[in-house]
Amino acid sequence: MPLPPQNIDLRQSLHRVRQGGLPIRAELRLREEAGPNPHLFTSDLSVNEFVMTRQAGATPISQVMGSSIFHVGKIRDYKGATGEVTVLSDAHREARRLALSRIWQEARAVGADAVVGVRLAERLVTKGSHGKGGDDGDEILEFTVVGTAVHAPYLRVQPGNPIVSDLNGQDLWALASAGYQPCGLVYDYCHYHTWHVLGDSSSWSAAGEVRAASQAIDTARNLVETRVEKQARAFQAEFVVGDDIRIRVKEVPCGYGGCKLNDLDVDVFWIGTAVRRVADYKPPTKLDVPPMILGMIPLGGKKRGEIVEGEESESAELEKQAREAEEKALEADEKGEE
Repeated sequence: MPLPPQNIDLRQSLHRVRQGGLPIRAELRLREEAGPNPHLFTSDLSVNEFVMTRQAGATPISQVMGSSIFHVGKIRDYKGATGEVTVLSDAHREARRLALSRIWQEARAVGADAVVGVRLAERLVTKGSHGKGGDDGDEILEFTVVGTAVHAPYLRVQPGNPIVSDLNGQDLWALASAGYQPCGLVYDYCHYHTWHVLGDSSSWSAAGEVRAASQAIDTARNLVETRVEKQARAFQAEFVVGDDIRIRVKEVPCGYGGCKLNDLDVDVFWIGTAVRRVADYKPPTKLDVPPMILGMIPLGGKKRGEIVEGEESESAELEKQAREAEEKALEADEKGEE
């Protein structure tokens, strides 16, 4: 049922967004969903995730989301330097923080204990026109998170402080069965730049490891790992699970006029869920596993969109078999002609 017409102060609503809060209309919608007459809810859970989430003792309430479109601003000239470009790293982290803060606020508004099945999406809306260093601030990022708010009475959470995690329904069930609970989402990002990654032309003829590139990737990953561990300790977590680590490496022009050498940009993105053991947990004497669901759980890899990494679709497998059959037929024809 749509919301009735509301007299909304648009300036006040925009002020809330600028302060990192929710638009007024979003608050009204969430208030209705959390009211005494709840209606049909929506969620981003698959059938498997929905059933396993219920099996874990959690009840879905509503789909929740958070979004942030972030203007990076002027970037200092970093040509000729090696190290983290903190302006870009900070911008990515702040955009994520704002989006995650808003999904947390939506979950709190519907009285949730946690948010599960969080999907994350990031895109570059516009790119700075001046390359690396001295940009005019045209770079704009969009970061969006979508998840499902749930009631989970077994979680040890403070009222009004829901836990946000990227655990799906199967992960939540497995953790709950083992006596663990999520305690927060941990994430970090690093943009690292290496000047003249291949060195001067005298080293081009030698074969071997490009040490500057390897060191750049290792340094960027260590920076992110250190910050993720710091967040996990703040949650008083025992482990971080479901780590999704992405590394992008790109060779870029040096930027100095007439210079033929290239630099290297490394982007490291790390996200996971911090977990800890539930106090006074007593393991069940019999594990009640839904028999028709466990066999359908994708094994290995995280789901992004509708495709599971590391798992070929049926159509792709059929195409592969068709190509192999065609190649065998061509080989047979060639032998026949000989």
